[in-house]
Amino acid sequence: MAYGVFQGVITNPHVVAQEGRDRKAIFRDLCQIAPAAYYQLHAGEVDEMLKEADEMMAIDPAKMRIKVPATRNGLAVIRQLSERGLPIMATAVPTSTWMVLAVAAGAVAVAPYSGMLQRRHIISKMEGVFAMQDIIDAQGYDVEICTGIYDATEIAVYAAYGIRSAFIWEKDVETYLTQDLADEAAANFNGDWAQIDAY
Repeated sequence: MAYGVFQGVITNPHVVAQEGRDRKAIFRDLCQIAPAAYYQLHAGEVDEMLKEADEMMAIDPAKMRIKVPATRNGLAVIRQLSERGLPIMATAVPTSTWMVLAVAAGAVAVAPYSGMLQRRHIISKMEGVFAMQDIIDAQGYDVEICTGIYDATEIAVYAAYGIRSAFIWEKDVETYLTQDLADEAAANFNGDWAQIDAY
């Protein structure tokens, strides 16, 4: 968070499981260091998902954010939580059609899973994300896509297409925020700074 380019911490069940400790304790810690922390609900029955959302939101109502898997029950949960005024992210959204349904249910952010389509040789991940953004733009939806970035060069490509949010894995933070050309350009002035500091 100290680099100033991140707006929060986003997780999924795999990431939380890797921590090997109580999920509520994890998110209490995240809320201490991040402006926002996203927690993904279990995909289950509507009442169970709503109860889980209430339990996790109670950790820090100002900073906790809820991700809801866009299953059929998930859409109902998105509707109920959004009607309470909570900013809900729909996750596990594989197609543009499913994105439209998630937005209709009240989601204000969408995590595309178009990588699933790429792995099945249907369309590329980027094509899937761009198709969703085209619909958002055409319909004037007040919705943000939050897509995964798997190489630093993708940041500019997605930004040029109007994608305003993305996430990167913790293991990639240092690599993505290191640019040898920027370091080289700054280092070119080291001699000048040495001369200035001599006065």
